[in-house]
Order: sequence, then C-alpha cells, then structure tokens
Amino acid sequence: MSRKFIRPSPEELQLQATKIGLPEREAEKFFNYFESKGWKVGGEKMKRWRSALANWKLNWEEWRRPGNGNGVSESTLAILRQKEFETVKSKMQALRNSYSEHQSWSVEDKERWYKLKARKDELKKLLGIEI
Repeated sequence: MSRKFIRPSPEELQLQATKIGLPEREAEKFFNYFESKGWKVGGEKMKRWRSALANWKLNWEEWRRPGNGNGVSESTLAILRQKEFETVKSKMQALRNSYSEHQSWSVEDKERWYKLKARKDELKKLLGIEI
C-alpha cells in the first residue's frame, strides 16, 4: 500500500534540512530544483522527499570534499566557513536585538533562531572551535 506523495512546504523542508545539517541555501536549491521538475525523479513521482533530501546532502558533502574536482581547497573552505560563521553570529545578534525591542519573538523568529544556532554549532565543529 503506497501513500500519496505530499509536496513539502518550504518551511517544512527547511526544518528537515536543519535537522540533518544541510545549509539553508542548499535546501532552497533542493526545493527549487524539484519544484521545477514537478517533484519527479526520473519521470516518476517522488515518493519520499526526506530520503531525497538526505541524498542531496550526501552529494553536497561529496562535492565539497577537497580533491573531488570541485576546485575548492581546504583553506578556501575554512575561509568560507569562517565568513559564514560571522554572518550567522550577526544574524543571531540581530534576532536578539529584535527581542530586546519587542520583548517577544514570533514563531518564525524562534524557528530562525534554532536554524541559525544549529548551523553555528556545525560551523564551530568544522572550524575546530569549542562548543
């Protein structure tokens, strides 16, 4: 008995991407790609988008690995990660400041905070910064 495929919302997909450690930008690429293909894989309707997203992450990690012909050295990756780390910290500070001004966060703000926190922790590990 097969279940009917239900297309994920962008928010649902972002939440799952955060859970598996896939950056927001890559999750957006995944969503846009399959949205443009009508959520089909090889001409067949997709059955499990979470599995497809997990596979997308594996491919993304493989592509980023130095020596795979992607032209990205480990030192370049470290610089990019450091820049992203600073950007994430800046976004988190902006959210903190908005809380100070309004004394409350919307559901979207809370979700954004947890996504940023997860990415910040991942970047800390990649950069060798104590968590």
